[in-house]
Amino acid sequence: MEAILPSRMGISRVVTVTSGQRFGVVEYGDPTGYPILALHGAPASRLMFEVADAPARELGLRLIAFDRPGYGLSPRDYGATLPSRTAIFAEIPDAMHIERFAMIGVSGGGPYAVALAAALRDRVTALGLISPLGPVADVASRSSPDPVHLSMAHRAFFLDLPRHPWVLRANAEIAMRSFRAAPRFFSNAFVHALPVSDRATLAREEVVTSIIDMTLEATNNGIGGGIADLEIYAEPWHVDYAAITAPTRLWQGTEDTIVPSEVTFRLANMIPGCELKRVHGGGHFWIYDRISKTLDAVKKLALAQA
Repeated sequence: MEAILPSRMGISRVVTVTSGQRFGVVEYGDPTGYPILALHGAPASRLMFEVADAPARELGLRLIAFDRPGYGLSPRDYGATLPSRTAIFAEIPDAMHIERFAMIGVSGGGPYAVALAAALRDRVTALGLISPLGPVADVASRSSPDPVHLSMAHRAFFLDLPRHPWVLRANAEIAMRSFRAAPRFFSNAFVHALPVSDRATLAREEVVTSIIDMTLEATNNGIGGGIADLEIYAEPWHVDYAAITAPTRLWQGTEDTIVPSEVTFRLANMIPGCELKRVHGGGHFWIYDRISKTLDAVKKLALAQA
């Protein structure tokens, strides 16, 4: 493990796992606290969880966040699938010397958190899913039995666009270059397309700074991480949901326009014993207002298994 980059609240490291893949990792909170493996959204990076540093420290939690391949400090992988990434991500706890731990997946980190919970079984003591993207290809494709209805925008973004790689890359490159050239302007324009609750949250300076910082870091070496995620999200998950033994709680805002909420609600029904918490009136970014309460809930789920 090599320390290479200080952030405002943590030291980022590059961790090499048994298979040889390298990951950018940072820890927040209490270094001796209860471990929680944190999976970031898309496009985002390990820095997403910097805002949780103080709440995690107060709760006695050790947050371990890593960049997925192509984001931040983690080199891109090619031809990846959710199962192939799950097998490699499962090596991270051993590299961090943790045996049992809780896990949270935020937004686009949700699919990976669910797949890891199924793969690692009772090593995962609690699973918290925060505005997670659900299995779109499994439950909303037109060939699915009883398909979930998607808006035209969600269908285009999560199912159609990833199947046209040149169009996807061209659009992603334009969006990335626009953001990196003028992150404040781009962020302000993005906010106007969100529901009222999200606009209020993103009006706060610390929230805007968090989103800009994590996205700049995510795209520091290009847009490859985001493209890989979208391609994976557009495919079936191939997850054995019955293998998930961790007590699971899923929070989803009822006004979320980023992920298709009905797919997320279907995901909650697929995970054994999952407790669904509808955040009434909440958009996609409600978590910025409830970080401490959400982390505390995950901690209590984990400690109840001790």
